[in-house]
Amino acid sequence: MPVQRPTSLRRSVRTALVEELRAAIGGGALAPGMPLPSVRRLARERAVSAFTAAEVYNVLAAAGLVEARRGSGYFVAGTPAPAPARAPDATADALWERRVEAHARPILVDAGGGWLPAAWQFGDGVRAGLRALARLPLPTDGYGSPLGLEALRGHFAMQLRGRGLALGPEQLVLTQGASQALDLAVRALLEPGDRVAVDEPGYPPVLELLRARGARLVGIPRTAEGPDPDALAAAARRRGLKALITNTTLQNPTGTTTSVPVARRLLEVAERHGLLVVEDDIFADLAPTPVTPLATLDQCRRVVYVSSVSKSISPTLRVGYLAAPAELAPRLARLKALSALASSELSERLVLEVLTQPHYRRHLEALRRRLTQSQAAVQRTLLERGVELAFRPSAGMFLWARLSARDSVGRLWRAAVEAGVLLAPGELFRTDGRASPYWRFNVAQCGGDALAAFLDALAARGAGTPRAEDRGPR
Repeated sequence: MPVQRPTSLRRSVRTALVEELRAAIGGGALAPGMPLPSVRRLARERAVSAFTAAEVYNVLAAAGLVEARRGSGYFVAGTPAPAPARAPDATADALWERRVEAHARPILVDAGGGWLPAAWQFGDGVRAGLRALARLPLPTDGYGSPLGLEALRGHFAMQLRGRGLALGPEQLVLTQGASQALDLAVRALLEPGDRVAVDEPGYPPVLELLRARGARLVGIPRTAEGPDPDALAAAARRRGLKALITNTTLQNPTGTTTSVPVARRLLEVAERHGLLVVEDDIFADLAPTPVTPLATLDQCRRVVYVSSVSKSISPTLRVGYLAAPAELAPRLARLKALSALASSELSERLVLEVLTQPHYRRHLEALRRRLTQSQAAVQRTLLERGVELAFRPSAGMFLWARLSARDSVGRLWRAAVEAGVLLAPGELFRTDGRASPYWRFNVAQCGGDALAAFLDALAARGAGTPRAEDRGPR
């Protein structure tokens, strides 16, 4: 009589097999239209029951990765297509394309990632919040207000008042993360053909949002104290800018923070030339000491302020917000309603539960200390191996660093993947998309030995002058 596996073990085997096939499909090892083993063959080859093998295919089919054809078996979903033409040493890829390619191999260090490790997130707080919500009745008022949960808007408004920004809850619009907030701001403020100043280097999703809108990007060099105000003024005089979009605190990807003197000069330029300003301040809670935002200096007269809880609590909680001039907030809410009706009131209630827990502040303090320690440790690791740091932030998640190597950017990225290291190449952060010798590092993701071993191997091969197409400005 066969031995019955415990339910937990059976589920673990099934999950591992699902993830293996998912990675093979995502990485292209199993192409669209390719036939898959029958249930019996899969069960025999993987030493699992036929029931478990059938469950694996059901999970993949539900995810849209596998399709069942009556009388023929299981196939990878999608229509077979010829591979796109690609130069043998191509260097330009979208970030998600690079991740799909990389995930066909084991990744030991996601050194270029844009989020905190799960263990650093406020998991205990989320679990406590879920338990509290489970004791409450479900919302019964339909989709809720396009502005979002009033109590949470009031909480965020109170937080902003603590930073010197006096706004009422009616000037806040809750969104599905900062990404939706930025998308709403772009759609509300800009038209195709508008010239928009952005950080150089800047945040890739913002650059993509603007390109999709048909805006023309004007890169403003990032300095240790923020965007260069003189460069912004010159661009406004010569090129007729419509807006400035900037990430002010612990910027992605450089880790720099806009100082108050620079912030004042940026607002003077905006006032003089009639520029709108979108301030992405998603990392404000990670700063060891409070930073004065542009929105406080301007009191949201021409500044639209964006933030979220993805870094302070968890990126899986898609809750963010916009703080806007009083006349603009209703328009932003209407745009949000057109695309999504409303944001999730359940998620917003959960975030409010988490933010009002007494130990939330302790979590933030511990997270800031951990990032400060990681900044020092990762900077030391990189500097000891000849990596050049563009800036030396003392806090936050990111470093902007130059790897000198004879290899092109594309070859260097692939060599890192072979070593189990996933990097974020500088071209993704540039307005022109050109190859760059600079890379983004996330200090929260750079632990362990894999990154140091890769950099040691790189140094052992000998640094050289980068190829012409790989040179780029700081």
